[in-house]
This record gives sequence, C-alpha cells and structure tokens, in this order.
Amino acid sequence: MADIDAVVTGAGGFIGGNLTRVLLAEGRGVRAVDRKPVHEWHQVHDGAKNVVSDALQRDTCAEILDGRASEVYHLAADENS
Repeated sequence: MADIDAVVTGAGGFIGGNLTRVLLAEGRGVRAVDRKPVHEWHQVHDGAKNVVSDALQRDTCAEILDGRASEVYHLAADENS
C-alpha cells in the first residue's frame, strides 16, 4: 500500500466506511480507525490500514495520525454523550 494520505476516524461506521471506500477508489492510502473491534465495523476495506484505536483519547491521537497524513476526516463520535 502507498503511504498514508488520509486518516478516517469512525471508519467502522456507515459514513466513515463509505468515505474510506471512496478515498481508496481514488487511489489514496488510507488509515481507517475505529475503537470498535474490526469484526463489528460496518465495512472493512482490505486496501486500507485498518486500526482499532480510540481517537477520542488524547494519548492515542499522535499514533493514529503518525505525522504523515495530509488529510484527516474526523467522524468518530462519543455515542454516550
């Protein structure tokens, strides 16, 4: 896979999964992130780097972004709020 061009948080959800699909179809390198286990994701794309991590936790944000992505689509939400 190419370098990571875009990070999509909330990628396990309906909108995040579809956005990941579109970005991959454009030939982009995508890191798809969600805090749910991958088997619970609405969509899983083999072309993406699928990561289970909580984007709402400050200490994991640097790891999720990894300093290489030029775009971040933050679709993660706290469903308890």
